[in-house]
Amino acid sequence: MLVAQQLADTVANNLANVNTNGFKQTLLEIQSAPTLDVYRLQTDPGPRTGKNALPGVPVAAPVGQLGTGAWVYDTPETFSQGPLQATGNPYDLALGGTNAFFNVQTPQGVRYTRDGQFTVNPNGNLVTMDGNYVLGQNGPIQVQQQLGAVTVGPDGTVSQNGITIDRLALTRFNNLVDLRKQGNNLFVDTGNAQPQATAGATVIQGSLEKSNSNVVRSMVDLIVAERWFDSNSKSVKMQDQATQLAIQDVGTTS
Repeated sequence: MLVAQQLADTVANNLANVNTNGFKQTLLEIQSAPTLDVYRLQTDPGPRTGKNALPGVPVAAPVGQLGTGAWVYDTPETFSQGPLQATGNPYDLALGGTNAFFNVQTPQGVRYTRDGQFTVNPNGNLVTMDGNYVLGQNGPIQVQQQLGAVTVGPDGTVSQNGITIDRLALTRFNNLVDLRKQGNNLFVDTGNAQPQATAGATVIQGSLEKSNSNVVRSMVDLIVAERWFDSNSKSVKMQDQATQLAIQDVGTTS
């Protein structure tokens, strides 16, 4: 029942973020909980010797195994490429390929994102919509408005009026399973994601990567999760009623 509730919550979150730039949907990995061996404990009569009977023999006869339900094993993300949408905004950047991330500086340290909707703050720094600095090879990228339009090449080189400003710091991970969501469309290395600089990613200026959530599939999964929850809820209610009936009526003498 708890697994069904978490599944519904996960699918609902994916569905709510279908319009979030660079969003990666979360999966729910479920496995069966350990089973328990069930035994019937009884005392068999002891052998008789004439008029005397020896003490009974305790016996634990195996009945079978009892399932204890299921639990959530993990909640990884799926990093498949989301659809690209042209915006024409020079500060909107998308990444081609599934294993490449922008580096951003946050108060908690360097984090990673696929959301390339950037802007320029009053100091000329390229920042996320939350104000986090977008990092280049030489630190936070800073542009100068007086130099003209900003151009970002497919390799991530940032230039103005033919002058190279910096190059976007892009990271790939050898173990994407250990790259997890932190909030605000950011990902964090939980310790074993093995980040390294990537040179194979393609930067697409004037476009944004949209969410990779599938609306139709998410709606179907949400309906399944709700029906699963309702079914479990009814089973628990029926079990409670049966227990109450046993306590009140079974064995009652008239």
